[in-house]
Amino acid sequence: MADELDRKIMPEFLQTGFAIYLGACYKSLEMMLKPVESAETLFKEAQPLFAWPKEEGLQKKAEAIAGVWMEKAASLMEVCKTAGEKFTEGK
Repeated sequence: MADELDRKIMPEFLQTGFAIYLGACYKSLEMMLKPVESAETLFKEAQPLFAWPKEEGLQKKAEAIAGVWMEKAASLMEVCKTAGEKFTEGK
């Protein structure tokens, strides 16, 4: 049972991972072509990652910071996946 499930999941997992990798490469090249604009965007996008939340209590602050980092990571993966899927569609 587990082997059958693995055979179905692994190709999708590898294809998604490859699409994210291609998208990250493409976005990196895109950023190298416009370094000034890319630096401005990078600083603007990274600013919320280092902002200290106003919640009271250490646990609440840690949860708020973790939430921001998780949201940024998820959106970055989605952007890279979308960009990478342009290269893998229909092939």
